[in-house]
Amino acid sequence: MGAHRPVLAALLAAFALALALALAGGAAAQGPSVRLAAPADCLVNPGCGAGLAATYRLDVAPVFTPLTVADAGVPALDDGVAEVAVAFSTDPQVSRPDIVTLADDRRMLGRDRLVPVLRRAMLRTFSGARARRLVRRMNATGRLLTTLQLRSLNQQVADGRLPEAVGGEFVEANGLGVRRARPHGPRITLGFQSFAENETLAFLFAASLRAVGYRVRVADVRGLRPEAVAQLEDDRIDGWIGYARSLARYLEADVGSRGPVRGPLRAALRREAGATVLKLMPGENRNLFVTTTATAESLGLREISDLSRYWPAAAPAG
Repeated sequence: MGAHRPVLAALLAAFALALALALAGGAAAQGPSVRLAAPADCLVNPGCGAGLAATYRLDVAPVFTPLTVADAGVPALDDGVAEVAVAFSTDPQVSRPDIVTLADDRRMLGRDRLVPVLRRAMLRTFSGARARRLVRRMNATGRLLTTLQLRSLNQQVADGRLPEAVGGEFVEANGLGVRRARPHGPRITLGFQSFAENETLAFLFAASLRAVGYRVRVADVRGLRPEAVAQLEDDRIDGWIGYARSLARYLEADVGSRGPVRGPLRAALRREAGATVLKLMPGENRNLFVTTTATAESLGLREISDLSRYWPAAAPAG
């Protein structure tokens, strides 16, 4: 038996070497790890994981790293949390020279204009004239909010100013806060999704309404779109500033990445949450998939489809 030990040892050593080479080859075939940092609702968001599965046939669940703060995509790249991140198009940081936006080569992402969402039952608590005035006031405020204005507001908050101060100053600067009226009537609760832009907008619209005599409080929904919709359904908030196309797609309205959105969104909100929408604002904010110039060059990333080399394929629909 002892005479056979050298032969057995040699066979075992050869087997171990072959196994190690096979494992190393498998790891090489998988390529480098490419993680995605995105808001917590990514997997159900049609502008993130759900859309990537449907349009690009990519499954991001295994590579998904939820962001603690929804609009912290670019800082996540800086901190090495992920190699690719979702950032908002109104984030001033996406204009940095070391940040690359991947081209949406399959047109998953369309324009996503801002729009006030209001609970219909709340509007009915006011007289007809007061309800109409509320709607006119919110529409007049929304008309001033272009995409460039949104970037300016976001930059001020990024520079350390409080969202409440930034929103209130915008109202004053645009002549919406001149006519002070004594607050009266039912109280309106405006919610905001848990990121800086949406918080600033909630305070901005609250200041505009208070200036003409409406009682308004601002509340964090402690989450993103799913939580905002749920709180609207449960009458815990009376409205918030939504993002029209992504909200419509979340509610499974018949809209794609292009074409009309307000009509289908209004019908879906009435059906799902007893709510309505006002006029679309000029400003828009949509998701972008970004990376650093160094990562883009090392991995050969120019468009979203390039991520198919690093992310697993999604299972066929149905």
